[in-house]
Amino acid sequence: MAGDSDRPMRYAAVVIIVLVLAAILVPLINVLGDLGYFHERTYLLVLQDNSELRNTGGFLACVGSIDIQNGEPKNLKLYYAPSNAYANDTRSAAVSIDGPESFTNFYNSTLVRFWDLNVQYDFATFAPVYASTWQELTGQHSDGVIGLDLTALQELLKSTGPLTVANETITWRNVIDRVHYASATAEREGKSDLAAFLGELSSKLIAAVQGADPVGKLLLLNNLQTLAQQRHLLVYAPDALKGYDGAIQKKAGDFLYVVDANSGGGKADLTVNRTITYHAYLHDDGTQTSNVTLTYANDCGWTYKVFTTTLVPKDAELLDTRNSSYLLGPQVTSSDDLTAISSYVEVPAHTTAFVTYTYSLPTTLVAAGVYSHYDLYVPQQAGLDHHTLNTDVTLPHGAQLIRESNVGNGTATNGDVHVEVIYH
Repeated sequence: MAGDSDRPMRYAAVVIIVLVLAAILVPLINVLGDLGYFHERTYLLVLQDNSELRNTGGFLACVGSIDIQNGEPKNLKLYYAPSNAYANDTRSAAVSIDGPESFTNFYNSTLVRFWDLNVQYDFATFAPVYASTWQELTGQHSDGVIGLDLTALQELLKSTGPLTVANETITWRNVIDRVHYASATAEREGKSDLAAFLGELSSKLIAAVQGADPVGKLLLLNNLQTLAQQRHLLVYAPDALKGYDGAIQKKAGDFLYVVDANSGGGKADLTVNRTITYHAYLHDDGTQTSNVTLTYANDCGWTYKVFTTTLVPKDAELLDTRNSSYLLGPQVTSSDDLTAISSYVEVPAHTTAFVTYTYSLPTTLVAAGVYSHYDLYVPQQAGLDHHTLNTDVTLPHGAQLIRESNVGNGTATNGDVHVEVIYH
């Protein structure tokens, strides 16, 4: 019999299933009871609309909470965008935040509305802010936060097949449009149509999951693990489930993390194609010059507006900026041992726009030894379905390439990328 220390590893995959389904109000009571893992805890839930991208995955379309008492989900609650989350209906209530500076300095404000609270760079940083704010406004303590986006809903429906909700056939192809329709109805009429739609969808999903054969359940597990790796499913639980919270992983070597926030550009992000082009020039003296171009191809019929922040290594010095469209910035700030370069860009309908930064790094990022080793880590922002990555590395004068990986153009990626170059 395995020891207690092995339980988190053995249960991790099942816990992920439980948490994501709970996030759309699917009460897997039997599984939770068998686990005996949570005892008495409260989790906050958040559905992020990644067709309207925000830093941690998308606009906070629907939030809520669920109590898990000895393995049994109770007191499930959802709130639309959360207009009715508090007794005094504070749709326009302002919440004070203490960062990041790239946001607060650019907009010259430390106040945001509740459903604009996810301005932090990753879900792991946002979740405790969300939980503490929720407790301050509602008095409700929480033990963790579960987030998923519309892409996750699509993938779940690919696993279960079409479902009938409110006398409509809901498939992975139309679920996003149906969520947006319910959200728009709630906005116009002040009703909880979105919460009602998600509630009914959840009951149909649980029936489909429980009725699936073993092969179907294994396929669902595989899909959920992939969604977690791609940051469409995010779980923040202190002291548990590390690696599923979307935290920025600080590793030795070069680093490039682009975080985009739709700033009044409508629900456009699923039809905006992003390309990151990065060229690192490694100099003989150990310093480095980098050039990164962010390109946005807007296939929508309206102007796309994006507040974009590029996170690079500490002490980077911005040397030059070029752009093809309307741009405010750039602004350079520092945070958590990283340098943030931020700009506001507007991309007219059916056009392509770009912004290019050239910056220097004063200290070497190359690991020395028998061979020199250059590493570049490019995390993908939560909520993105994909982006195109182009990379190139110019070695010091006279250096001989031994091996390289993930270097080149046109890499369509749906996940993090590790570029590696070994030379001497």
